[in-house]
Amino acid sequence: MRVVKALVAFMGILIVVGIGLVVYGLSLDKNAPDTSVEANTPTVTPSVPLAGGDNIAAQGALGAFGDVVIDLEDGERLVGYSVDGAQATLHIEGRNGDRARLVIVSLSEKKVLGRILLQQAAQ
Repeated sequence: MRVVKALVAFMGILIVVGIGLVVYGLSLDKNAPDTSVEANTPTVTPSVPLAGGDNIAAQGALGAFGDVVIDLEDGERLVGYSVDGAQATLHIEGRNGDRARLVIVSLSEKKVLGRILLQQAAQ
């Protein structure tokens, strides 16, 4: 009978110690830095810049890229843009919303990849 009581007490101590080690291990894992992500690399790059923001996340991922010149005709203006990685899509329109086009630019190669012309259907 004494042996059984000693075994039960020993098992109880083992259970308490085991639970303590699990809690300690979880607290270490929770506070450990995530080594799968580099410190200066953003995990998400917004596809559309925030109003009033300077899109720092996209700039940090791409770095300095120099000048990319996009020719605008008289009366044309940049209506909007979005950045996806190393590519930017520019929405350009004429004064009255005519001559709308999308210009896709490679920021890493510093060149225009293509244009999408938006036209009204003939009525």
